[in-house]
Amino acid sequence: MRALLLSLLISLSLFAEEIPQESFGDTVYNSIMKPAQSEEELMDRVLYTNIAGAALVTVWGVAFWDYFSTAPRLGSEQWFQHDTKYGGADKLGHMYSTYLWSLGFSSLYEFWGMDTERSNIYGSLSAWSFQFLMELGDSFSTTQGFSYEDVVANTVGALFYYAREKYPSLKNKVDLRLEYLPDFQGGGDIFTQYNSMKYLFALKFSGFKSMQDNLLKYGELQLGYYTRGYQNYENYEQKERNIYIGIGINVSEVLASWGWKKTGKIFNYYQLPYTYVPFSYDFDSQSYFKPYSRPYHGYQK
Repeated sequence: MRALLLSLLISLSLFAEEIPQESFGDTVYNSIMKPAQSEEELMDRVLYTNIAGAALVTVWGVAFWDYFSTAPRLGSEQWFQHDTKYGGADKLGHMYSTYLWSLGFSSLYEFWGMDTERSNIYGSLSAWSFQFLMELGDSFSTTQGFSYEDVVANTVGALFYYAREKYPSLKNKVDLRLEYLPDFQGGGDIFTQYNSMKYLFALKFSGFKSMQDNLLKYGELQLGYYTRGYQNYENYEQKERNIYIGIGINVSEVLASWGWKKTGKIFNYYQLPYTYVPFSYDFDSQSYFKPYSRPYHGYQK
């Protein structure tokens, strides 16, 4: 595995030596930071971007995710049941990450000169393909396996992004967000630290004409889900699968009213903690609980 990576790096370094550094740098810069000069160049960039993404996933998977360590196999991960590995948080993670990848790819394609409608389609397809390739790699992993549940979640994320961009009225009214408050003692990486994450849809009052000219435009309703204690369960007193309805502040709308419109757009995708009041139900204890009456990161030992 390490030898494969070393060989790849040596090959790339030898290849780079054959190209004048200034020319190579200019080529990379022009290919990324400047719009395409023709339709052919634009589509070449889209193709090469997807090939580069596929190569990165493959190399990374072989190095760190034990890809190609077994024959392809299915892995039934189920959905949000009590006996699942993450209580379903990983499925929402797949949905959100594909949604965010769709935003990234489509923004890049549009910057290169693709029209908005096409960039939304190509961006969503690129994101879905990127995630599907990782799922194929998982099928060759002894610790993972191919999960159709992940593919469904990825598809929902890509379709939601496309629908939200195609219909401005939907985009003005509904956000898909991640709330993340790091727990530096909780272990895991930032991509799978589910004990620190919450996923939610937000219905923004500012998207309704009747509320655009009064203080209600700064409010929103939220529907969220999160788990605690499923990951690294041996370090927790109990498991939680919590769903909640929240009444919150539309942070992006507040910042826009202060003239920070571009900065405010970040909060269409990231939920700022403690800016809402949640009314929650825990499926594991089968009980309702008061807002903020439980530790944010769960009942750790």
